[in-house]
Amino acid sequence: MKGGLATLALSSSAVMAPALAGAQAVGTGTSIVIDPALDRGDVAGARVEPALRPQPLPLGPFLARPSVSTVGGYDSNVFNRPDARGAGVAMIMPSLVLEANLPRHALGLSAAGTIRRFSRFRSENSEEYAVSGNGRLDFGARHALRASAGFSHLIEPRSSAGSVPDAAEPVSYGRLRADLGARLALGAFHLAPALYYERTEYDPVSLAGGGEADQSFRDTRKLRGEARLDYDLSGFVSLFGTASYEDLDSTSAPADARRDAHSRAVAAGIRGALSPVVSGEVQVGYQWRDYAAPDYRDFQGMTFRGDLQWYVTPLLTLRAQASRAFRNSGNRRVGAILTDTFTLSAYYDPLRNVRLSAMAALERGDFGDVQTRSWRKSARLRAQYRVSRSLSFGGYVSFVRQDVSGPRLVNAFTAFGAGLGITVTA
Repeated sequence: MKGGLATLALSSSAVMAPALAGAQAVGTGTSIVIDPALDRGDVAGARVEPALRPQPLPLGPFLARPSVSTVGGYDSNVFNRPDARGAGVAMIMPSLVLEANLPRHALGLSAAGTIRRFSRFRSENSEEYAVSGNGRLDFGARHALRASAGFSHLIEPRSSAGSVPDAAEPVSYGRLRADLGARLALGAFHLAPALYYERTEYDPVSLAGGGEADQSFRDTRKLRGEARLDYDLSGFVSLFGTASYEDLDSTSAPADARRDAHSRAVAAGIRGALSPVVSGEVQVGYQWRDYAAPDYRDFQGMTFRGDLQWYVTPLLTLRAQASRAFRNSGNRRVGAILTDTFTLSAYYDPLRNVRLSAMAALERGDFGDVQTRSWRKSARLRAQYRVSRSLSFGGYVSFVRQDVSGPRLVNAFTAFGAGLGITVTA
């Protein structure tokens, strides 16, 4: 089934692109729409009955999918601190997806946002948005060029990256991303070279005692090149290897806080339909990161990424995901936060118009330069009830606990949340 493997290959490439298809929230928003973007669309968690599937609206050469979700709920620890202070929260999350109605090739535009308002602590009110475009140009049946670009303005969850402890507002930042890649078929081999560009700029943070804290030392520019070679074993499964090189520059930091670095990585893995009811991708490799400044600790060690999906029954899907990545640090003494994330999810469709999901995650943060470690454990239950093509109701219950060892660059805290909402799709 070569078509199935090709579909999975395209979905794996999309993970790297800033597409927002189907997005109902960005940044720290809480979505009540359960849309996990699984490899297959006919399984629990992704399947939608034809009578309940929203119909796109013709808009010139495009098909439009507009929607808006409104959520009301409660957050028991708005500031993510040991001395929890709770408040009610209301969110409005609009989104719009445009897809060109083309017989071949592909072109899409997306926009999504989150407006967040609290019943107390107005300093935590925020707006986030993201816009992107992506396209694919096919050459014959087996070759293609793809490109995407996007801009987002987001907020950073408190106590996640060593942010300013006396900040009167969440840290916010803008991010510009673009990528250009190709997929070339050479018999049983598939070659996929790609270039990625990303520029991130942080806004100044207002302080509780007055004044501002400059965050421009966190501003970065990344340029990354990657080459991937797949070998098709059977039309169902392929083996692959990747090699990448990344150049990271500090664009606004003073000389003693520059985080200029070079990173290299190699990895190998397997992708495809591993059995009739299991699909996904697993890769393991080795990476190096070398800083220009001697004050920051170089890194070399294992890297990994995985996404396995088990379609247990027509009504139940289980998913396991794992990844290792570097995250921008909010502390001048830490070059980057090495973050390992492990997630287990379950999707259950007891009725044709009812979907339930459960998620448990563990995130380990290594602030290596100062020996700080964080362990963030989270769980979330969600339910969605589709009334019609254009109307659904949803709800969520969430839990987060963070433990910290070493110097307290981030807070240890516990938080609970819950909410109900409605989604309208035109």
